[in-house]
Amino acid sequence: MSRIKKWLFLVVLLLLAMLAKDLCGQAEADLLAKIDRYRMLAGSFRMDVRLQDYDGETLKDEALFKGFFAGDDRSLLICDSGKDKGMKVLMKGDDMWVNLGGSKRALRITPMQRLMGEASNGDVAKVSFNRDYTGKRLDDEGGLLKLELKAKSTGATYQRVLLYADPRTHQPVKAEFFLLSGKHYKTAHYQKGTVGDNRAAITTMRIEDKRNPRRYTLMEYLDFKPGQFPEKYFNVMYLPQIEAE
Repeated sequence: MSRIKKWLFLVVLLLLAMLAKDLCGQAEADLLAKIDRYRMLAGSFRMDVRLQDYDGETLKDEALFKGFFAGDDRSLLICDSGKDKGMKVLMKGDDMWVNLGGSKRALRITPMQRLMGEASNGDVAKVSFNRDYTGKRLDDEGGLLKLELKAKSTGATYQRVLLYADPRTHQPVKAEFFLLSGKHYKTAHYQKGTVGDNRAAITTMRIEDKRNPRRYTLMEYLDFKPGQFPEKYFNVMYLPQIEAE
């Protein structure tokens, strides 16, 4: 084989490898999109979020948030009850801010910071795996589809996630979240319910502390309603003045 033919042969092999990688990546992105359908709802909608923090069987803290969501990259949470009543959390793309009740300032925060108990800001405000992560399919485990997710940017809530889902329906079953150090930080268990016109969706998450499984937080999605909201709801300049309608 001449040098030119060898060179062409290597180029073809490289192109085929790149194509196979692209097809594999697209297949895994499609899987994430199917899983996300249970976790996020299309368009603009209003949904309350209730957090309950437990130590064993003892309820330690509770709060209810009014949630306003626009697509998969904008959300506003307003605490309606609990010790942080009046607090507002805004998420826009990879950026997040908090405004404490009575304050005239909006402070930048990170998705990893705790909102209450084991629930972080990002657990409540961010809803899309497919937007924030790339997925790699691993060998199935315990009859479940298993994906390793790696963050596309530093703005993701967690930099690495192991996600488990039903291989037939793609309903998420649980997710294991890891710190940058590689340490298993916490685990979320997903429970399916229905919203709106009886659409199947994740309506409850149980978020457990990996170091102490007695400590966990229940996050429930309640009272789903489609709706349109003023653009100022997602503008940090207006965050201290916003009053939920």
